[in-house]
Amino acid sequence: MWINPSWKELGELVGAGELYLEPGIAEKCAARCAQLRRELVILQDDAKRLARIDGLGHLPSGIALARKLEQKASGGEYALDQALGDHIAVVEQMQAVFEKIAARFGAAEEANARTLGAIDPDR
Repeated sequence: MWINPSWKELGELVGAGELYLEPGIAEKCAARCAQLRRELVILQDDAKRLARIDGLGHLPSGIALARKLEQKASGGEYALDQALGDHIAVVEQMQAVFEKIAARFGAAEEANARTLGAIDPDR
C-alpha cells in the first residue's frame, strides 16, 4: 500500500479493484471536479488578463510595482496562471479517477444483472 499516493496511483488501485466508493458518490465527486475545473479555468483566464496593469502612474516606482504585479499574475516565476494550471491538471486527474470508479461500479452492476438473469431468466 502506498503512503500519500498520487491520483495516477489511485487510478491504478481502481483498475485493480482495490479502491471503490459507495454507489453514486463517485459520480457526485466527478461532477464536483468538473465544476471546480470550470471555476479554475475562469480564474486562470482572469489572471492572464492581469498580465497588463495600468493606473499605477508614470513614476518609476509605479511602473516597477505594475511590472511586479503583472509578473505575479502571468509570465513570472510560478505565476498565478501557472499555479492555477497545475491545480486544473490535478482536478482533471481526480475527475478521471472518480469516473473510473463509477464506470467500474456500473460494469460490475451490469455483470451481476447478467449473471442473475442467467440463473433466473424471469428476473
